[in-house]
Amino acid sequence: MKKYMWLLALVVLTAGLVFGDEPEPGRTVDSVQQASPEATQTQATDKDVFFAYYFHGTRRCATCLKLESYAHEAIQSGFEKELSDSLLVWRTVNWDDEANAHFVDNYQLYTKAVILSHLRGGEEVAWKNLDSIWQLVGDKEKFVGYIERETRGFLAPLPSE
Repeated sequence: MKKYMWLLALVVLTAGLVFGDEPEPGRTVDSVQQASPEATQTQATDKDVFFAYYFHGTRRCATCLKLESYAHEAIQSGFEKELSDSLLVWRTVNWDDEANAHFVDNYQLYTKAVILSHLRGGEEVAWKNLDSIWQLVGDKEKFVGYIERETRGFLAPLPSE
């Protein structure tokens, strides 16, 4: 009987690790901005603003947290100036929150995703789904390089000041 209890405890622990909603150790909710995308987008200006979004649902596995962590790191390390100048804004968005549900249709989301969005005058003029994240999540260096390259390319059409 003890053998089966140990096995049951192992199964429950494994299920908790795989399907649990807890953030990875050492990571707090405050480490990622959770502001409403609409609040930021409605501040219309004549300037271009770019958003790098990580979209997720309420239930999050270890791989989903890794996707977010790698994407956030790529944006933070590769775009310090753009972030400090507010040209580029990082956001994580839970599409299960009622106020964010429209993003599923807007960006044709079917799984966790990194989306780049370009706003001009408060209106979205272009967006791109970085859909290779799932193939690259097993190689952090390639993943970060991919996010940085795609984001640079998405920002590139802007005229130099």
